[in-house]
Amino acid sequence: MKIATSIPVITNSAKIIADIAKFWDRTSLGWREIWGQHIHHGYYETGEDQSTTPAALAQEKLLHKLCLLLKPTAADLLLDVGCGMGGSSIYLAKNFNTKVIGISLSETQLEIAKQATKLQKLSNVEYKYDDAHCLASFDDNVFDIVWALESCEQFYDKSLFIEQANRVLKPGGKLMLATWCASSETYVGTEAKTYLALCKAFDLPYMPTIPHYHSLLEKHFSVTTVEDWSEHVKNSWEYGIKQLKKYSILHLVSKGGITGIKLIGKLKLMSQAFKSGQIRYGVFIARKQDGYGA
Repeated sequence: MKIATSIPVITNSAKIIADIAKFWDRTSLGWREIWGQHIHHGYYETGEDQSTTPAALAQEKLLHKLCLLLKPTAADLLLDVGCGMGGSSIYLAKNFNTKVIGISLSETQLEIAKQATKLQKLSNVEYKYDDAHCLASFDDNVFDIVWALESCEQFYDKSLFIEQANRVLKPGGKLMLATWCASSETYVGTEAKTYLALCKAFDLPYMPTIPHYHSLLEKHFSVTTVEDWSEHVKNSWEYGIKQLKKYSILHLVSKGGITGIKLIGKLKLMSQAFKSGQIRYGVFIARKQDGYGA
């Protein structure tokens, strides 16, 4: 078996969009119970003991590190693409007074995010149902920042999303992209089978390499930051596995049906892929130049 990581292994775009929405509608409450409001990786300093660091603290540290690169302000209008349950949107609104619009394909996630934002009494966050591939709710040249934290891996056309991000950004606006990436342009044999299993397990059409993402971004943006945070985030999966083992099978079924039961196996698969170096964690900051898409 041979697989190129820049080509989708799941090609039915309508089905993958429906499957992703269905997955999050079914499992969001379970993910929240395991990982909290933030359903993304945590950031661990070199040598930091993951077992003694609360997941929420590590997750907020990852947000803090991203914001150090991005430098959001109260004057910015930010689009949170794939906003999940509102964790990042709320963090940005509270800590930087940034005005945020979050979008998701999951009605369940949007409702959870709205309730969480209401509890925080925030007036500078709103949520919409929208697809990252078209961003149909938004006009050209609207946003100062487009934020895509661990959502692009589920987009069936990365290039199309990048084009749309460029369209809705103002000239000089910034795209922050943090996503899972393959370590090689091509996998063969066992690595190809593992890569395919990961894509199917997490409804990922494909995971390009960090250099491939860089080249896609350069078609539309001036890329200012490219970093590999794999060593800092990989222990997040071990935390998730430990948390899941605390629950009974009946509890997992109640939270996510058959998907809930299969989750431990999925987490183990991704944890091993990060440990082996087959999957990387790429972070990119890119700036829309004057005249790009304007």
